[in-house]
Amino acid sequence: MSLFQKFKMASKQNVEEKENLLANGAFMKYDKFPYPLRICCYGSSSILTPQHYLDQAHALGLTLAKRGHTCVNGAGMYGCMGAMNDGASEGDGHIVGVIHEMFIVDGSDWFEGSHKSFKEGKTVNTKKREILIASGDDLQDRKKKLVHNTDAIVVLPGGPGTWDELWEMACARNIGLSDKLIVCVNVNGYYDPFAEILRRAYNEKLVKLPPEQILHFEPTSVKAVEWIEKSYLEKKINSEKNNINSRQKSTKSIRRKKSLLERAQLSMILPSYISQDSTNSSFDFESTATTSKAWRALPITFAFLAGAILGMAGIRKTDKQIT
Repeated sequence: MSLFQKFKMASKQNVEEKENLLANGAFMKYDKFPYPLRICCYGSSSILTPQHYLDQAHALGLTLAKRGHTCVNGAGMYGCMGAMNDGASEGDGHIVGVIHEMFIVDGSDWFEGSHKSFKEGKTVNTKKREILIASGDDLQDRKKKLVHNTDAIVVLPGGPGTWDELWEMACARNIGLSDKLIVCVNVNGYYDPFAEILRRAYNEKLVKLPPEQILHFEPTSVKAVEWIEKSYLEKKINSEKNNINSRQKSTKSIRRKKSLLERAQLSMILPSYISQDSTNSSFDFESTATTSKAWRALPITFAFLAGAILGMAGIRKTDKQIT
């Protein structure tokens, strides 16, 4: 049995077992991740993108496919997006492309600039390939569709469009509007300036959260996917721990409220100090305080008993009249 299978089959109560499996670190040896994730990927669409960036983009698409994750991207055929879609297609992965309606070719089901994987074999909008069409006179709807229902975001090297998408989601994390994991594939230190400016902004009180709680950086695509998977499992374990703790706190002994008759009987018990020898000048003040509550209930008790007696008398009188 693989570590993935053990992790999935582990009892929800046995959190320690899951933590040990996670600490083992060997789960990356297996092909499929136990919880398929939907991962949004940003990156360049330029045909002039350097080869070392394309290599990492291809590795990202292939890794996501092999691990069983869904790759959501801009459906491009060039740059990092194109290389990523190449890799995901080679791994027979699930790819979701989000494209603006302005790129729809008139009289065709094809989209200008889209990757070939969305047309080959007429696989568009099947289980393996999907196209989502964004509308509007700007890119806001497209950006929303890219991140909708996703678990994490991977950012490859890119230009202003990639930066815009990245910083919008970083802002959402900083102000608490999103808890999606964001990791930048920092090839050859490409995103070092972003890490630096984020650290400076935090030090100068311009950013609410520490930088590491907003963006994470990894040198390769494979490392980025590993970090997402490990973070997801840690979050799942912590959630199960919190659920167990909350259930334990809410489990309290429920005290049954005494019936009216029991309270009436209790009220008739005299305080212990009344029966004490009058020559004894000391008595239990604590007992006095406790039993004084019973004395305050005496009027209610007498009223209850009187009502019961009158009721019984009325019933007997009625019976005699009938007879």
